[in-house]
Amino acid sequence: MLQYLHSSAKNQQIKPLEHLRAGSWVRCERPNEDELAELLSLGLDNDLLSDALDPHEVPRLEIGDDWTYLIARLPDTDDDFNDFTTPILFCLNKDYAVTLSRDSLGRLWQPFIDQARSRTDRPVELLVDMIDAISRQYQRRVAAINRQMRAATDNIHTLRVKDIATLAEYERKLNDYLDALIPMNWAVEKLLATSGLRLRADDKEDVEDLSIDLEQVIARCKSLLRTITNVRDSYRAVMDTRLNETIRLLTVITVALTIPTMIAGLFGMNVPVPGSEDPLMFWKITIVSIVAACALGGFFLRKR
Repeated sequence: MLQYLHSSAKNQQIKPLEHLRAGSWVRCERPNEDELAELLSLGLDNDLLSDALDPHEVPRLEIGDDWTYLIARLPDTDDDFNDFTTPILFCLNKDYAVTLSRDSLGRLWQPFIDQARSRTDRPVELLVDMIDAISRQYQRRVAAINRQMRAATDNIHTLRVKDIATLAEYERKLNDYLDALIPMNWAVEKLLATSGLRLRADDKEDVEDLSIDLEQVIARCKSLLRTITNVRDSYRAVMDTRLNETIRLLTVITVALTIPTMIAGLFGMNVPVPGSEDPLMFWKITIVSIVAACALGGFFLRKR
């Protein structure tokens, strides 16, 4: 899909165009060969276009002769509701802003197009607003993970194996987010030192604010990962304590049962024993065995 969009100082509502003109945003998603050829006709680097279609591409900033390239990663959800991050390439020069992605990003860009008041004829401003939209996506997803974690770990003593598996899934998501956010923040910070973009004072301030927002999301992800580690360690300690208590109880039961076992073995020998002629001896032995076993078991259970 290849689409031309435009907005300006007079009309900041982003609207589609029939034909490309200066000051436009060129939006390309899941491109075919003809659409890639049209992007190359604008003077874009073929290698960087290929990199943007690599699902494992790492965010970075590249400076060309006429174009500035920034590869970022944004969070998305597939048809099976699995979260992942996907790469997107931002290309800027004095006339155009180009975005290229291997996946359809309608869930991100359509609300941006409907609500944003960005000027496509100011590519740097448009870039900052786009990355800010991506940052807000991360913020919402991290906040959702935080809420779900609090609900799942409200009481450490009631945690189940299923809850620990859920925490492992949250850990995977947060690590994926960090793998995208940390290099993306480095790339954004490098924008401040890029002379080719000719950042104005307000643009520099916006980029600095954006970097601060990304750093806050990164710090939140790291905090949640530490929380997951602490919960897992606490769960392991609780389970170890429960296991030790179970083993201790079984040991006490085993020791307590040795007394009636010894008495039964003694009176079960095929030799005369004291009291063998007493008709009540069986019940006496039984009562003595039970009392002795309970006394021994109670002694060990109270001794901690």
